[in-house]
Amino acid sequence: MSFVKQGIGACVAVLVFSGTGIAAPEVPDGAVNPHASPESCGVCHVLPKEKLGSFFVANATKRQLLTNPVALCRQCHGMEFGHGIGMKPEMNRESLPLAEDRTITCAITCHAMHVKNPDHQEQERYHLRLPLSKICLSCHEK
Repeated sequence: MSFVKQGIGACVAVLVFSGTGIAAPEVPDGAVNPHASPESCGVCHVLPKEKLGSFFVANATKRQLLTNPVALCRQCHGMEFGHGIGMKPEMNRESLPLAEDRTITCAITCHAMHVKNPDHQEQERYHLRLPLSKICLSCHEK
């Protein structure tokens, strides 16, 4: 049984059956939570907010990050986060984006920091690229 298939039970148990899901990381006094503040673009992006919002800046330039996406996520979330990070999925039914080496990464494969979907509270709260019911089943059988 692959790592991807084994991990689904833990993923579903934490996100669905806990009632509240994974708690947001604690933010030290004076620190900015980039998930909650539209003013915190510089925590992840190379460009300042003004340039990120400009029509005259290419999308590829807007997507430039300070470091690789996994390192960015782990700055706040630590090493315990990262279900499947670095693994090559055996299947990808929803055609989720993968890293260049075809592996799973945090903010590219499963999460999208700028997702807005008020119809799916779990998707919006956890910045999931797709609703939970679809994202897990993309790689997992059940």
